Amino acid sequence: MFLHFITEREHKEAFLELAHRIAKSDGFVNRNEWNYIQGWENELGLDGWEPSADASLSTADLVGHLKDERLKHIFLAEMLLLIFADGNYNDEEKRIAGEMQQLFGYDDETFAKFRKWVEQMNKLKVEGMKLILGT
Repeated sequence: MFLHFITEREHKEAFLELAHRIAKSDGFVNRNEWNYIQGWENELGLDGWEPSADASLSTADLVGHLKDERLKHIFLAEMLLLIFADGNYNDEEKRIAGEMQQLFGYDDETFAKFRKWVEQMNKLKVEGMKLILGT
């Protein structure tokens, strides 16, 4: 949705690395999560991109270097969309989201605003599907 604002390849790859880590965090990549990632690869111009085999990179390694506030907002908003895509907010996803909140210097109120926006977006998607499919 907002990925066109990410212009540097380093940031694009960090975004996708984090997305893959989040999607695999519960041991299963849900279809909705996979659809997000494939769409993001396309939107970022990195079709067919593969995550690094180096799983030792921490969340701080991937996104701790971000200084631009707009990039931080994009990373958090989009990752929360991915986290909630499968309807499950597991412990590892909570840990990663909490790390992002801390690394980006967001207080609980700011984090809650992003989470509320994601929840509203998900509700709107469901309403849209009902309208389109006539259910």
